[in-house]
Amino acid sequence: MVDSIGKIPVTRSHTISGKKRNFLQRTIQKMEQWRDKARINIFQQRERYKLKVKNNQALMMAKKADRSPNLNPSAVKATLGDKPKSREYGVTHSTVPLKPKYSIVKPAERIYGNIWKELEREGKP
Repeated sequence: MVDSIGKIPVTRSHTISGKKRNFLQRTIQKMEQWRDKARINIFQQRERYKLKVKNNQALMMAKKADRSPNLNPSAVKATLGDKPKSREYGVTHSTVPLKPKYSIVKPAERIYGNIWKELEREGKP
């Protein structure tokens, strides 16, 4: 552009850049808050589920106490099985990527397998 020599360039970058930057920062903060809130909700949901399982197990134990025992020896073998190793040791690796593909938010640490147990012991999501 030969005509623009000596003239001030006319662009919108000076007026919009600050607004755009603030908008991005606010959006990223909101996304991080939503992510953290979702993690807390999942943690609370797991606690409610465990309580429900505990209550159901107590009910089943009470029902089983009322029944007469089964004297069939083959029935005992059918109910007692080997525990899979994945259940015994828990998951030690994840196939989910550490960082979401299309997100501009800094990712939080992924929670999977034995990490849940550690967080539950500490009492934080």
